Amino acid sequence: MGLDTVGSSRGPRIEDLEKTCTELDGPKLKGGLQGQLEKCFSAQDMLKPYQQKAEPVFYSFDFRSRPVINIQKTVTVTPSTIDLRQKTFCGAPSGICLKVKACFEYTAKPTGYNPSITILGTLEAEKERRKSGLSSRVLFRNQGSEPKYTQELSLTRQKQKECIEETLWLQENIRDKLRPIPVTASVEIQEPNTRRRVNSLPEILPILNSNEPKTVQRDVHFLKEGCGDDNVCNSNLKLEYKFCTREGNQDKFSYLPVRKGVPELVLKDQKDIALEITVTNGPSDPRAPAKDGDDAHEAKLVAAFPDTLTYSAYRELRAFPEKQLSCVANQNGSQADCELGNPFKRNSSVTFYLILSTTEVTFDTTDLDINMKLETTSNQDNLASITATAKVVIELLLSVSGVAKPSQVYFGGTVVGEQAMKSEDEVGSLIEYEFRVINLGKPLKNLGTATLNIQWPKEISNGKWLLYLVKVESKGLENIACEPRSEINFLNLKESHSSRRKREIAEKQIDESGKFSLFAERKYQTLNCSMNVNCVNISCPLRGLDSKASVVLRSRLWNSTFLEEYSKMNYLDILTRASIDVAAAAENIKLPNAGTQIRVTVFPSKTIAQYSGVPWWIILVAILAGILMLALLVFLLWKCGFFKRSRYDDSVPRYHAVRIRKEEREIKDEKYIDNLEKKQWITRWNENESYS
Repeated sequence: MGLDTVGSSRGPRIEDLEKTCTELDGPKLKGGLQGQLEKCFSAQDMLKPYQQKAEPVFYSFDFRSRPVINIQKTVTVTPSTIDLRQKTFCGAPSGICLKVKACFEYTAKPTGYNPSITILGTLEAEKERRKSGLSSRVLFRNQGSEPKYTQELSLTRQKQKECIEETLWLQENIRDKLRPIPVTASVEIQEPNTRRRVNSLPEILPILNSNEPKTVQRDVHFLKEGCGDDNVCNSNLKLEYKFCTREGNQDKFSYLPVRKGVPELVLKDQKDIALEITVTNGPSDPRAPAKDGDDAHEAKLVAAFPDTLTYSAYRELRAFPEKQLSCVANQNGSQADCELGNPFKRNSSVTFYLILSTTEVTFDTTDLDINMKLETTSNQDNLASITATAKVVIELLLSVSGVAKPSQVYFGGTVVGEQAMKSEDEVGSLIEYEFRVINLGKPLKNLGTATLNIQWPKEISNGKWLLYLVKVESKGLENIACEPRSEINFLNLKESHSSRRKREIAEKQIDESGKFSLFAERKYQTLNCSMNVNCVNISCPLRGLDSKASVVLRSRLWNSTFLEEYSKMNYLDILTRASIDVAAAAENIKLPNAGTQIRVTVFPSKTIAQYSGVPWWIILVAILAGILMLALLVFLLWKCGFFKRSRYDDSVPRYHAVRIRKEEREIKDEKYIDNLEKKQWITRWNENESYS
């Protein structure tokens, strides 16, 4: 359809309108001619310069529809399946190549319409996989990192087939061996740089049929091993887990105790815990092994950890039939991906440990939840997430020890009334209690305040003073404020600084008073809070406690009470107990055996403890017994002849001798002939000897 109109030579020409308007084809005319013209250009804007001159302007439009053609596309891949065991020397790093061939031909109506067109054919592999951010498993030869290949083809008439061919290289160490590799072919018509003109109008190019698919796809499958006869892999992955503790830096693990069906983790000073994981792949029903239990391709375990745990390492305990495990964590250690095998074959099993750091565990942590999920590209519908839960009990490594300086004191002198005392020196001997607190575990800054509770022996059962608390000091802590404050220097006595001299005097007098008779009856008594002493609980908050601190209680022994109540005692023991309590909101705080006991021995002075002599009858019995023992010893010696003197004849032995005459020797040639017979014995005889 066309409308030819002749216009002024001074108005716009058709060539000018072509540059402004786009060609209107058949499908575009469905919205109405007027609407399409408004989209093309604004006639009012074009006529505006000429309206000012009041000159008529005429336009000529040519409306022509473009012919529609269909291009058939076919793709073939050789070989049609990939066998990873069949490798060739084709130049691919993996040794496996695929020949891809795409052919194109077009048809149109009428059948006599045969324009020569130029098309651009495109081969592309794994387009959707690359869109999702995954790397491609194949590459076209000499085409770089993007698996895409294009080539121009010319089709001069209908049903003329032209093809393009290229080689795909399979990459090395690919993981996805289960999903096929899609190869697609697409085509588009190329416009020539210069178009031929017919009757002063440019040639109209055909367009592709929009009802036809733009691409055609061919899937290249892998030859699956360990799958069923239907070439479908139905796996049966199972997961089991147990929480463990790790002994130091050694790879020795022990299971956590289970309380009410939940593992209980008691954290002391260990830096790591472990999660033992066992994964198996076997038939769910041994009587029907073909149902499932096939190879699990791309089998892996994804473990997500809470903020209180971070991934540290993994240790493989055992694997059957082969070891394929490898674990990788993300940057902050909140998730670990463990590759179990590709494929994780039928009847396979693996047991390994995920070692997790507990440095971020705080006193507010009550539970540990680890989310785990098995994944595989094989068919398995029951792969739901599993949450491993353990209860956390934090055991504080707090300990307290105590010492009294001195540990032995004395009492003596005269009784002084409470109203008459003005200085602490008048109360009695000085005793300094020092309690040392050591924290070997986590700092208590995020937990709260630890409190040192002291059972202070204030008075005896009748209400008389026993130990008078003068002052409380601390080392390694902030300003300490013990409660109740009214128990500290209750009488407002003047403090003394002569503790050293007092202590030396006390030790000296104790040495002098310690000389008791062996046979004297020793009287003693133990004073403690549970029996005969009224105690007051002194609570001292340990603010700022990090690793160690000490609390010193300066006190005086109430001398008058001991003179009035215990003057007949040889010594007394005063027991003072202390313990640590942590005021925490969390219920999972455990503080075992954080207590101590201090013993102070009190002796009376020499003026109070009189020396008691030995009774006279004991001395008499001892003398008589000594005389009797001496007499018995003399009698025994006499019976043995100890007192008899030995005579000379009894001590000197007697001998009887016989004299043997000397033999004469012959003389021959003025030489002695010595032919005497040798005797077996030789006796020397002196002629001058005489015997009586």
